Amino acid sequence: MSSTIASLTTNLLILAAFAGVIALGLRAAQSVFKTDTKRAAATEVAAKLVAYPTGSSGVLRRRFVRALTGQHLIMPSGERLAFAELTVRIAPEDLERLDPDGDVERLGADGAKLYAAHARRSGWGVPADVTVNVEIDPGLRSGWIPPARAIARAGAFEPVETGSVEIPRADRRKPLGWDVVTEDPEPATADPIPLRPVPSGPELDPAATALFSAIEDDDVLTVNVVPTLRLRYGGRLVEVPREGTAVLGRVGRSVVPFTEPEVSGRHAAIRLRAGRWEVADLGSTNGTTLDGEPVECERWMPLRSGAVLAVAGVPVEVTIDATGTVNLADVTSR
Repeated sequence: MSSTIASLTTNLLILAAFAGVIALGLRAAQSVFKTDTKRAAATEVAAKLVAYPTGSSGVLRRRFVRALTGQHLIMPSGERLAFAELTVRIAPEDLERLDPDGDVERLGADGAKLYAAHARRSGWGVPADVTVNVEIDPGLRSGWIPPARAIARAGAFEPVETGSVEIPRADRRKPLGWDVVTEDPEPATADPIPLRPVPSGPELDPAATALFSAIEDDDVLTVNVVPTLRLRYGGRLVEVPREGTAVLGRVGRSVVPFTEPEVSGRHAAIRLRAGRWEVADLGSTNGTTLDGEPVECERWMPLRSGAVLAVAGVPVEVTIDATGTVNLADVTSR
């Protein structure tokens, strides 16, 4: 009996010591993050842990390359064409791990060389000029690089050559570690199909209408106008930029200046995709709802005008201008 009481006493003392350590840690976090309550300090600690970079720099580079090399066009004839322009989105925390100097333009130039070399080795048709744009997206989780967005432009393609193409040693950015992906582990074995030149003419450039859905009405071509999104918070009306992904939270770059401690630093994100505004939660502690319906983590939900977006219970009113159309009958390409 005495041994049981002693064991129980020991366990209680250990539990009390553990609770004391947690309380001291929360008090320290409260001082560091300058929050009013220990709950808010715990929220900040959880947000920092979620945003902590995952994976080594080598793994991140391979993810960057895979995001590019998985994109190409397959024509009805079976021809495979590389894209002329691609956009890769990365988290702000991953930029320095991909390029020590944080040079977005140099990172894009490296990506363009790698993509063009991979396309030639695979027997794809390669445009004369390949461009890779690197976009810093604060709505992305660190360590995750989604597939690149691509644009196909009309123009001349380089002739397809058989065999493997060696990347000149001068193009291998050894300081960045790109030499780990310069050799193709699975070279193309099938004979490449010769490409026919893509015709060019005065018709509208496909890249000019890539973000707008075209419709025909009585033989008159029109395109939908991208609507404007405004958020009302605490009597203040804020217009959300159309470019990139906007962050909602208590970070300085948030489009809405939240001050409530229950709102996470990077709580939710809003973006414009194919003429439609969408919202997604970023793994926040207290969640996001749209008209009372939970918004899942990194699952985009469409926004509508008049909806109420609740960020950790803080209401934000959504206002979206009505979508109109523009007549293209008198519009000429430049």
